[in-house]
Amino acid sequence: GTVQLIAISSAQRSSAPDLPWAATVHNAIRTETFPFRVDKDDYALFLGRFHPEKAPHLAIDAARAAGMRVILAGKCSEPIERAYFSREIEPRIGADVTIFGVADAVAKRDLLARAACMLFPICWDEPFGLVVIEAMACGTPVVALRRGAVPELIVDGETGIIVDTPADMPAAIKRARLLDPAACRRHVERAFTVEIMAAGYEAVYRRTLATAPEPWMVPGQAPVG
Repeated sequence: GTVQLIAISSAQRSSAPDLPWAATVHNAIRTETFPFRVDKDDYALFLGRFHPEKAPHLAIDAARAAGMRVILAGKCSEPIERAYFSREIEPRIGADVTIFGVADAVAKRDLLARAACMLFPICWDEPFGLVVIEAMACGTPVVALRRGAVPELIVDGETGIIVDTPADMPAAIKRARLLDPAACRRHVERAFTVEIMAAGYEAVYRRTLATAPEPWMVPGQAPVG
């Protein structure tokens, strides 16, 4: 077959090792569109769908155990999301929990930049996680569960804290608050820029073209010329 695929993470690639992967090229963001902020407000942020896979209830539990307010922003419109919200989120709502609703591009950047840390307690093998690099671009460290592409995105102990169980998250929040916002921003500027992504794709295309058979070698195709 002539189809070749480009993975957005090693995690995505390893989840389907039999597919014809040509390369791995990480997703990217335009870092300059994200506001870098050193001084943080006293809250943890969850930004994502209200869905069992994203597990915002674990964000509430972790922030509460760490003695922090938490703001939850994201979509809750599908039947599975609404059922999850009433089952797991509503019973946990208290004075320390703010349900923001859907955050547009401007609100998202403001919430990310002001957060002391972002919580990413995913319960599935997410192939990337753009919000992780968006947070770091704002100088906000990420506390995440070790699933999917998380270890490819966060420099553990430098731009965030990666933990193996939800029970480890409260202590990780306290550690994350000591991390340097500038290191978070630098990491994104070095690893996840649009220029780096474009160069990655270009390299794959050039390599693929260089090793592709000439048109006259393809069976069943008329000679060119």
